[in-house]
Amino acid sequence: MLQLMINDQAIALSQQAADTMLLNFLREQRSLVGTKEGCASGDCGACTVVMVSKTAQGKLSYQQINSCITPLHSLHGKQIITVEYLKQGQQLHPVQQAVVDKHGSQCGFCTPGFVMSLYALSRQEQQPEHPEDYLAGNLCRCTGYGPLIEAAQQVAAAPATNDHIQQNEDTVKHWMGKCEPLNSVNYWQPSNRQELAEIRQQHPDAKWIGGGTDLALEVTQLHQRIPKIIDLTALPELSKIERLDGGWRIGAAVPLSDVHAFMQQHYPTTDEIFARLGSITIRHRATLGGSLGNASPIGDIAPLLISLNGKIELDDGYSTELYAPEDYITGYRETRLKPEQWISAIHLPDLDPDIQHQIYKVSKRYEDDIATVVLAVALKYDSNKLVSHCVISAGGVAAKSVRLTELENCLLGETFTPKKLKQLQALVPQFIKPIDDVRASAAYRVMLVQNLLKRFYLYCHQLPTRLAAHA
Repeated sequence: MLQLMINDQAIALSQQAADTMLLNFLREQRSLVGTKEGCASGDCGACTVVMVSKTAQGKLSYQQINSCITPLHSLHGKQIITVEYLKQGQQLHPVQQAVVDKHGSQCGFCTPGFVMSLYALSRQEQQPEHPEDYLAGNLCRCTGYGPLIEAAQQVAAAPATNDHIQQNEDTVKHWMGKCEPLNSVNYWQPSNRQELAEIRQQHPDAKWIGGGTDLALEVTQLHQRIPKIIDLTALPELSKIERLDGGWRIGAAVPLSDVHAFMQQHYPTTDEIFARLGSITIRHRATLGGSLGNASPIGDIAPLLISLNGKIELDDGYSTELYAPEDYITGYRETRLKPEQWISAIHLPDLDPDIQHQIYKVSKRYEDDIATVVLAVALKYDSNKLVSHCVISAGGVAAKSVRLTELENCLLGETFTPKKLKQLQALVPQFIKPIDDVRASAAYRVMLVQNLLKRFYLYCHQLPTRLAAHA
């Protein structure tokens, strides 16, 4: 039985297809048509709703999600708030009033999605430094972003409102506590490794899912059916971040929004790349395991893990294996993952304080866009100012994310001088052979790698000046 709460109505469903998306359910079966379909791919935000779930501390978390690419079953035991629930009688909710005050609605099609993102913003215990980040997943076809950004600033500046939704929190928590584990004939949420292995053995044709931000596109864009789904998000081993001896283990199903917060603290040089992994709306659902499972040659995660000497943990319910990302990905969307295995975690060693590390992403849009090129570099000097450690990895330049060992060898044991930089840049066309596609020509990608290497060189040689300025 699938149990969820839509606004203030608890419902139980027994006959829903595994690939039913929340948006279709809301519009077609609940007549909640304020939630719109714009792109059906999680790019425009017209379908934004707020997902309410219980944290480990027993509090309720309010996060905006794309209903168009969220499988209904993945919301078992959670509350969904739609735009219809905000207004009480003739009284607009304060976030709705903020949009009115700032003249933020034009044609109106995108407005409900913006309002729901603003509502999620209003429910954060700590307001972000940049409130407009909460709108990064919402597109306005009328280009009315200025008033909407002002509305976000007004919402963030206002004290939290004790609205009817907050007043109902105790009831919601009580309902959540009574929900039984999901019981479905075609959508499974196993709670331990052995159970997962057994389900996989019985249903080898079922597809894995974490957040589903990519898998759902097979349904919404390719119009294919996914009759059986195994959801990995209920396994404790996949849903937590653990301290290990000399490093960390990040569960493959931890949402990227949580991973981002963790990386900001422990691997601060990765902040920009995580901030640009989709929008915050996508990051509330997307996972590291999903990205690595796709093995896209333009994925952002694999080059990052390569540069940090990370490892990918594979599990079959009985034993685990660790692979370096460059060994795990074997070709275009091909990996070492066996049919009975799943990605269970990512292992990262502690960041050496003496390593200079940067990762750069070039894309047509700054946020919520696929990379043209990703380049990550980690470099360390010995006492003689010679390069003693070097990792250079890239995405978007080959059939898979690659480690450019030939470029690394050019630097190892040498001084990173302007002359050495030119030698490094000259080697780039010899060892990467990108393709021409709609995002960029091969020549442009080669030039990007060369220029990003120069950017890293400037970063390294300006570092002492920056440190002195902050001393």
